[in-house]
Amino acid sequence: MTVSHRPPTRTRRLLEWATVMTIVIAGAWVTWVRVPADHRRRPWAEDANIFLDEAVRDGAWNVIVHGYAGYQHLIPRLVVAVIYPFFDVVRYPMLIFAICSVLVGLAAAAVYWLSRDLVPWIPARLTLAAITMLLPLATQETIGNLADLHVYAMWIMPWLLLYRPRRWSTGIAWALLAFALVMTEIQCVFFFWLIPFRARRAHARAFPIFAAFLVGAAWQIVTALLVPRATSEGPLSVGSTFLGWMVNTVIPLVQADPVAVRNLIHSSGLLVAWIILIPIAAATVIALWKGTSTQRLLTIALILGSAATYTGSAWANSQDGFRYAEFGLDHIDTLIVNIRYGVPSGMLLSAVIPLATAILVSRARRADAAASPGRRVAITTAISVIACIAVVGIMGRGDLHPYSLRATVAEWPSAVIAAMDQCGSARPPDTVTLPVAPWRSLTLTCTELLSLRR
Repeated sequence: MTVSHRPPTRTRRLLEWATVMTIVIAGAWVTWVRVPADHRRRPWAEDANIFLDEAVRDGAWNVIVHGYAGYQHLIPRLVVAVIYPFFDVVRYPMLIFAICSVLVGLAAAAVYWLSRDLVPWIPARLTLAAITMLLPLATQETIGNLADLHVYAMWIMPWLLLYRPRRWSTGIAWALLAFALVMTEIQCVFFFWLIPFRARRAHARAFPIFAAFLVGAAWQIVTALLVPRATSEGPLSVGSTFLGWMVNTVIPLVQADPVAVRNLIHSSGLLVAWIILIPIAAATVIALWKGTSTQRLLTIALILGSAATYTGSAWANSQDGFRYAEFGLDHIDTLIVNIRYGVPSGMLLSAVIPLATAILVSRARRADAAASPGRRVAITTAISVIACIAVVGIMGRGDLHPYSLRATVAEWPSAVIAAMDQCGSARPPDTVTLPVAPWRSLTLTCTELLSLRR
């Protein structure tokens, strides 16, 4: 009689769901504590002076598919529309930060789940989830706000397009997510080239995902054609684009403080970036050499996606601060360092390492090691565990000294309360101005402000 050590299907399912819920909770908690408490009391950029402002003036549901800066922002506008009848304006930034923290946890769980076929080794999948919640650069301005939530859409999209749903119902459910993601970030359109590799009869349950993606992509393209975006000074040179990727994607994988990054570049140029790229390059070679055809496709998508997401963002917002080749890294103090464009780019780039570890472990388990049956698996697993721990540890260490731009303005609650007092005075002003990070503001009439009081 053969004794099976494999747990029953129901037990495995329960363990998977328990893991998913743990990732959601851990991701939400890690995101919540990554910035100082007072930074959570300051709204960020478009969260206030676009999404909230337009909801107040035009109606939250009326602007759900209102294009801004050249593309759609479905998830941020949907969040504002859902909470609009209930939130107290005094607590608005804290509520948004809490919601975004949960959404980061959900993004980490989504990548963990979607990667299960292509990254079958659980420690590698947990590392992918950790990358989602720990990438050091995200602390600067990406986490805790709806305006930059779109970076997680770019991170999730290749995993989603390569996923194989088990049931039609789950295919439809993931299709809704695909539509929401591509309708939140136009750069998700880049991954359209993955669809022809997966559009086969054997993958029929993924067809709803492809259809939803294409509808959202078409909508975004139409929006880009109809809604102008005047934030670019033209394409960057190849040299500046590459150097910018090294400065804003590669180095921030280990160091998110722009002052420290500038000091590193002054002292040793891009040496740190090249050192970081060594294990990433090795992992890329392993994945392309040892992986299955779909794992090779994923590897290419991750590397090209890292380059494309940074390039697209930098070109769409180009200015002299991005012209690294023209000015030279000797002038790094006057150039942009650690911009948020490196967040999705860094996630995609670093994911090659856990992918390679999963490939090595899977191959070792399948290999015919007749001379020493368990040694190859044990050694390969140990090396792979060390690699995954290193990725999580280095990124976690980078978060021990968070750098956040939120402290550039006064706290929102006290400013709102003071503005309400002015509006309730005997001679109320025509408008009041509220502080919005970084270096922005929101101007409302007293009627509009008091309408947000719950």
